[in-house]
Amino acid sequence: MTTQLAAAQDSSCQLETDLRISSTRSSIQRVSLDDPAQEEALLNKLGARGWGRVQYFRNHFDVGWGEQGRGRVLSPRAFEAFLRFIEVAQFPVKGKKPSVFLTDAGGIELCGEDKEGHAVQLEFRSKGADYFLAWTNVEEFIDYSRLPELTQTVSG
Repeated sequence: MTTQLAAAQDSSCQLETDLRISSTRSSIQRVSLDDPAQEEALLNKLGARGWGRVQYFRNHFDVGWGEQGRGRVLSPRAFEAFLRFIEVAQFPVKGKKPSVFLTDAGGIELCGEDKEGHAVQLEFRSKGADYFLAWTNVEEFIDYSRLPELTQTVSG
């Protein structure tokens, strides 16, 4: 008696195709950070916790995150402006690292204090930055051409 085995199906080709399709559909768009100097600036100025949060925002947030499901992925333009700011800004209070948050609109927010303990908030968006300085009660939106001015204002 001869038993005929069923032909083996090669599922590896199908699996590879499935992986390729699902990866192209993903809405997470990793924001590149290839400059070691930028990584070092993030780590030095935000501390390990802030650096880790930035990495998490860049790599793990998909469209629809948050309580109401309206959160967007991190804007590449906002992130690039945030990095430029971090590289040159001097945070006035040594030992106190600012906190960093991902906003629902895909921006990145930095919150800290000045030398007297007044709140300083900056939100980097795709088209510019919002900032609030509690000691002057100034709240303003600026385009990124004025980023050096903002850096001086906050660092001073």
